[in-house]
Formats: sequence, C-alpha cells, structure tokens
Amino acid sequence: MPAAVCALFALSPGPAAAADGDGALPAVSAVPPQGGGCVRPSPRKMTQVPWPQRYIAPSRAWDTTRGEGVTVAVVDTGVDAGYSPALAGRVVAGPDVTTGAAHAAGTDCVGHGTFVAGLIAAAELPGQGFAGVAPRARVLAVRVTDRDGAASADHVAAGIGAAVAGGARVVDVPLALPRGSAALTAAVRDAQRHGALVVAPAYGEADPSASGDPDAPAPAAYPAALDGVLAVASLGPGGAPNQRAAPRTAPDIAAPGTAVMSVGPGGPGHFTGSGADLATGFVAGAAALVGAAHPESTPAQVRARLLATAYPMVTAGRPLVGAGTVDPSAAVSTPMPTGATPEAAAPAPFALAARASHRGRGTAVAVAGGALGAALLTGFAAFTVARARRRGWRPGI
Repeated sequence: MPAAVCALFALSPGPAAAADGDGALPAVSAVPPQGGGCVRPSPRKMTQVPWPQRYIAPSRAWDTTRGEGVTVAVVDTGVDAGYSPALAGRVVAGPDVTTGAAHAAGTDCVGHGTFVAGLIAAAELPGQGFAGVAPRARVLAVRVTDRDGAASADHVAAGIGAAVAGGARVVDVPLALPRGSAALTAAVRDAQRHGALVVAPAYGEADPSASGDPDAPAPAAYPAALDGVLAVASLGPGGAPNQRAAPRTAPDIAAPGTAVMSVGPGGPGHFTGSGADLATGFVAGAAALVGAAHPESTPAQVRARLLATAYPMVTAGRPLVGAGTVDPSAAVSTPMPTGATPEAAAPAPFALAARASHRGRGTAVAVAGGALGAALLTGFAAFTVARARRRGWRPGI
C-alpha cells in the first residue's frame, strides 16, 4: 500500500443530511437498531444532488460508460432491492454464508448492504438527484454477517469466494475486521487470480471509550490490510480527512464518507450514514466504471488506474490521504503511459496535482453547508459507539 499518508490528519465534523420536508434523513449503520427488529423504511426523500456526487462528479464519466456489463459484489448484510426502485431488476441475491442458504442475501434487515449497493449502482430516477457512481452496473448480494451485524474473517473469506464464483469483477467488503485469517488471505488472492478487485475500508468506526487517547491511530483493518486490496479512507465535505492520526492500515485512496446519502431497505426513501465502510461504495462504483470502459484490464491495472488518476489534496508536496480522492471520470478517460506497469502507475507521478477542470469541488462545499446543513445527526455518535462495542473492536472514524 502507498506510504504517502500524512502523519497528522485534520478532523472533519459530520453534518446531517437534510431531507426535503421536515427533519433529517434517518441513519443507517452496520448493526440492527438498538431496540431490536429491522431498520424501518425511510419516509423521506431528497431531490437535490448530494454533496459526494457533486464532489467526485461521476456523471462526467457517463458519456463513456455507466458500468454496463460489470457485476459488483456487496459482501455485507444483504441487499434489499424489492422495495427500492433505484435498485430494482439489477440485484442478484447470492448466498448467506453464515447459514449456508443459497439466494438468501436478497433481504437486508440491517440496511447497511443496501445503502452501499445504492452508492455503487442506484439508477438515475426522474425527480431525484441521487444516483450511484455506476448506475447501470449489476450488484451481487452476499451476506456474511450474523443477526447482530458482526462478521468473522472466515465468513468474509467465504463471502469473497461466493462473489468470485458469481462472476463479480469488483468485490466491495465494507467491513473492518480486527484480524484476518489464512482463509481470508487465500480468498483475496483467489479473487485476484480470477480477475476481481477487492475494495475495503482502511479503518472502522470510532469508539472513544476504547482508548484514553482520542487521537490514537485506528488499528489495522482486514481485509484492507492484505496485499492487493484497495484500502479506502473517508473524507468529509470539502475533502478533509476524518482521522486525526494516520490509521495503521495505510489508505490507498479516499472517497466521501461523512453524511453521505443512499437508499435503504423497505421502500424508496433515503438514508444517511458516515464511515470509511460507506466510502468504499464510491470507490467500488468507480472501479466498475473502469472495468466497463477497459474490459481487458486486470484487477492490478484497475487498481493502478484508480490510484494514478486520484485527485491529490497535496500538503508539503505529498498527497494528504493515500494517492488522493477517487476521480471516476479521470479513471475512465485518462490514457495510461505506454508500457507502464501497475506498480509504476501508483500513486501516480502523472496524476495532475492541480487539475483545474475538476468541476464540482467548490459547489460541493456550498451544498454541504446548505443542502446538508450544519447539524450533527441526532444521537449518531452514541449509536456508533454502541455499534463498536457490540462488534468487539475499536475502529477509528
């Protein structure tokens, strides 16, 4: 993984996404509601373009491709497409590896997998500003979590294997596990041999009670810490990293991950959420665009292209987070140097450090302050702390 990670990150607060009408959008997380039961459908919709879509501007790539022909696996809590018009007809229900049930991942009690799938591939719908990065990619849902939203390394390994067997070219694992396993390492290697790029968060969710030092680096996260996995960091509106100290698993690339918006289970309404786990959806979607535009590319070449074309926010002559912020349009359209190897292409001497033509970044900040509002999600911090305790690890958002 790239070593170009700044020793000290700036902390960015997480604004709540404002919904059209009264109140904020409900939050989604990777565990069931504290009161039990499943996540309730959201009654609210947002018609404006969310700040992440303005910031990384995936629509600039859509004249070339919208991800047609590429399958992206979401190895998570399942994906509920039955009640979401934005995902209808393009989600294949894979197995639940925790129970062994085939085609059981087409439901999602927790909502996390559905949210990530929306960030990747939600369709463009009339009257709605939200769409996924690759709105014509297909999604393969694989469930690897138990009823509490927890996952083991071996279950994730089995999920990656199911994703590869299902023909996925991109495998999004929006989970940050405290340790790996031999099976997980083997599954990642097998995915690469079979032409699939694995994407995962470089760190998980913050639990301030787990350490006396709020600025302590986030611990290593798996599968992101494994060779060849594209490790993703989270950015807030304006591109500020959301970590004070560089996490122990060095991020390769960054994407919006604070107060992002997507679809959820049970209906057409929208949800909001924050975290590097959600930021993986933007990177996986960009990988799908690259795979569709450059179908001959190997996983290493897709990875290298994403890193080489990332938009670096440079400080002291070095990118602030990994290679920089994912840039879907540049990843699709930028010619790679003739004869360049994947290793030589990342993190990219030819990635332009001052690409003035990258529209949307200034307006995204304004949208984040206006349309998204300045208030924090009510109770969101308490909710995420509870989640971290239940999962038994100390992530670092």
